[in-house]
This record gives sequence, C-alpha cells and structure tokens, in this order.
Amino acid sequence: MAAKTADSDGGSMTPSEPSDGDDRSDRDSDYESDDEEESPKASRRHSEKLNIQWTGYARRTPVILFCPEAILAKKAPKKTVGERYHMTYKFGSSECKIVRNIFNYHGFHEVHPNSSDFNLIWTGGHLKPFTLRSLTEFQKVNHFPRSYEITRKDRLFKNIQRMQQIKGVKHFDFIPQSYILPSEYQDFCAAFLREKGLWIVKPVASSRGRGVFLCNHPDQVPLDENLIVCKYIANPLLIDGFKFDIRLYVCVTSYDPLCIYLFEEGLTRFATVKYEKSNRHIRNQCMHLTNYSVNKKSDDYVKNDDPDVEDYGNKWSLGAFLRYLRSRGKDTAALMMRIEDVVIKTIVSAEVPVATACKMFMPFRGNCFELYGFDILVDDNLKPWVLEVNLSPSLACDSPLDMKIKTNMMCDLFSLSGVVCHDPMMRTLQQSRRNQEVTAKIAARAKKQRPQSAGSSSGSRPGNPQPRGMAGLNSEEIKILRRLKEEDQRKGGWVRIFPTPDSWDLYSWVFSCFT
Repeated sequence: MAAKTADSDGGSMTPSEPSDGDDRSDRDSDYESDDEEESPKASRRHSEKLNIQWTGYARRTPVILFCPEAILAKKAPKKTVGERYHMTYKFGSSECKIVRNIFNYHGFHEVHPNSSDFNLIWTGGHLKPFTLRSLTEFQKVNHFPRSYEITRKDRLFKNIQRMQQIKGVKHFDFIPQSYILPSEYQDFCAAFLREKGLWIVKPVASSRGRGVFLCNHPDQVPLDENLIVCKYIANPLLIDGFKFDIRLYVCVTSYDPLCIYLFEEGLTRFATVKYEKSNRHIRNQCMHLTNYSVNKKSDDYVKNDDPDVEDYGNKWSLGAFLRYLRSRGKDTAALMMRIEDVVIKTIVSAEVPVATACKMFMPFRGNCFELYGFDILVDDNLKPWVLEVNLSPSLACDSPLDMKIKTNMMCDLFSLSGVVCHDPMMRTLQQSRRNQEVTAKIAARAKKQRPQSAGSSSGSRPGNPQPRGMAGLNSEEIKILRRLKEEDQRKGGWVRIFPTPDSWDLYSWVFSCFT
C-alpha cells in the first residue's frame, strides 16, 4: 500500500493560496465564512505536517486524511485535527470495531445513536428518509438510498435481466440463469427439464451463506419463502483442487454523476474440501460454498497468522491469487479488465433508481458514499461471474491479513469520501444567521435543479473566466470536475474504474438506454 504523504493541499490548519484557474460563481459550502480571512503566508508558519487536504474554491474547506500506516505500525495516534474540530461519529443499526478504532485513533469521539451532532454515521442498513433529509452539508452516511437495488439478490437479478432485454444477453451474461421463487416456479421447472443439473438456492436477502443449499430437482425447493434459484456454475477455476471466490471492495462516491472505485487489494476465500463434480456431495457446504462464515467452522480450515504471507491457508490476498495465475502463464491483466467490466455494468444497471432516490432524499451531493462487497467466481475459462453484492461487507478482522487489508481499505475509504473538518455543534449552537440563509439557498437550489452530467454542453455565466480545459462547462460541472480531481489526490489504494478516459468509448452504448 502506497504511503500517503502531505502534498501541496495539506500540511497546515490554514488554507493555501488559491490555484490559478479556479472559478466559482457562488460558494461551494455553507461552512465557508467571510469572517475567516487569513493570509496565505499563515500556512507557511506551521512546521507540523497535518493530515489535512484543503479543498473547494480557493482551497478553503479542510478534509481530514486517514493514515493506515500509522495504525498498523502502532505509532502515536494522529488526534490533532479531529480534536481541533471536535469531530464525532456514531453507529446506526450495527457497530463495527475497526471503524471505531480508526475514528478514535484520529481524534473523533463517539456520540449517542440519537444525537444529531455528528460528522459521520456508520450503519449496517439504510437510514429513514426523514433522517437523510435532515443531513447538513458536512455530514456523511455510508449508504445511498435504494442501494439495495444491487445488494438484494432478487433486485440484482431483475436489474441485470432488464439490461439483458434492452442491450442483449451477451453483454450482461455475467450472472447465472436465475428464477425468483415462488412467483417464477413454473419457469424454473421448465428450465430444469431443458437443462438438468445442479442448481443453487439462496434467500433473497441474506448473507454469509445462511440458508444456501444445492438441489438437483425442483421438488427439493420450498415454496413458502422468498428465494432465488440459480444455475450452478459447475466449472469453477480450482487451485490445488479447491474451489474459491474473490471478495472485491467497490466504492461509489456519487451516483449523479456516477463515480466508481475499486480497491487495489481484496481477499481470495477457499473452500475446505476438494471440489468434485459428482452429485454425491451436494449437501457438503464446505465443498461448494466458499463463504468464510461457513468454512471457518470446518476442522480442515487452515488459518494464516502472518500478515506478510499472503498465499497460505484458506484465505489469500487478491494480489497473491493474481501472482499465482501469472506464475501459471495466465493473462491476469485481461482477467482484471473483465472483472472491472462486470463491476461497472452491475452498478450501471441500478444507476437510475438509486440516482432518482438520491434526488428525492439527499439534500447535498456529498452526503452519501457506499462500500460494496462484490463476490466474484472465476471459471476455468477465466470468465468472472457475479455471485452477489453485499450491502455492508464484513469488516471483521479474524486474521492479521484481514487486519492489514481492511485497515488500509477503510482508512483510504474515509479519506476518499471527503470527511470535512467541521465542528458538528456549529450546526445548532454557533451557526450564524448568514450561514443559515446560505444553507437554505443551497438546499433550495439542489431541489430546484439537479446538476447536469459532465457531458452536457451548457455554457458558464458570462463574465466568469474559464479555467484551462474547462471551456463550455457551467459552474455545477466545474464543481463536479474539481471534486473529482480532489478525490483523485486522496484516493490512496482506491483505483477509479469509472469514469476513465476510455469510459465513453466503452460504455456510451449502455447509457444510451437511459436518455
């Protein structure tokens, strides 16, 4: 993991000089104040390098940067910035040890779940619409409204199926043939008669392998609960005879416009019983399921206690898996391109309903971000299949390798999401009347007009000089572009896979059905 160092955007408690070409017709943030004028030379008087990036127009909005290297090396906590701004966090429906450790290490303190004075809320499920609508501009939550459109197995299949009907099955053939029961039971029976073989049955809204089993006849499937039955992929790629899947971490920082990141590292999770194609072992979950929650209970599970050894035991890193394939002469670059393609298409399939919900419930563009856990199976033709997408992927650290990968990933996730350094008490106790008026104006503008996509051709206000390379963009588009560049500077181990310079050439045909 590349170490993050303070750059020209960070390193002091005061803003740096505005960069040439910055353009703005009105303020980017309601927490920027005319009363906070400071000389640009003030930043040079601070010798201590702080974990801050200055963002926005004239770089007047501080964003905290999180430091995984210091946590893993057990160095002194970096609490200066968090304590200076009295930053806080809270948990929603579930708590998470690694999230608590990261925030406490960086000077945040935890507030009661009912408190409204927080910078970030981490929750296992979706917030109620009223809570979302009450967020101020500096507050963040780790879920977009309606992100279950790809994390519920039935909704994932229906969204992909819709894209298959619009754009052709061959372009969206990365999920197995599936049927939602009990409503599609007759269709499932007809498909079974055409293609006998193994099918896998899953509850539509569960995780960690709960309620999953294999069947070889429709009579074995109960009809009194909501299930999805999928054609079993019988030719998985094997390593030393064992089946495995890949857990990838995907972050979406915005659905309008869509912005997708893939973390550079992931986990490869192995079954604990060698794979056989015969039907004699269809009840053996430790052969057919690769979920860690299932296989850790097996007597054959091999644990790895060394974080520097990434290719030992029943859990490898993604990097170790790719190195293994390269040593066997496989084209891992082509494989990763195919994986990125299926990740992008999966999220694109749900872009419209999620973006519409964001327009309805999110008062500010930056209130939400999302961490998805994609489970990918690779078959013996090196074709990736999306098994499921997890809304709140497990952040449990049961091994040193887990701790290394997930600490780096989560610290970089919080840096990428752009947690603004702002005292949460200011929103109720010290917010000036002028700032309240600005907040109302911004909220009204957000409800009145949804920002146009970066491909729009509307011009900027007359009299405002355009930065180089931004001719023809309006003020909203310039803000979007600026924030995308700022995300790129603090992304750490996250790799932006959409948009990229090739996005329009590769995916314009997909988006054409939405316009």
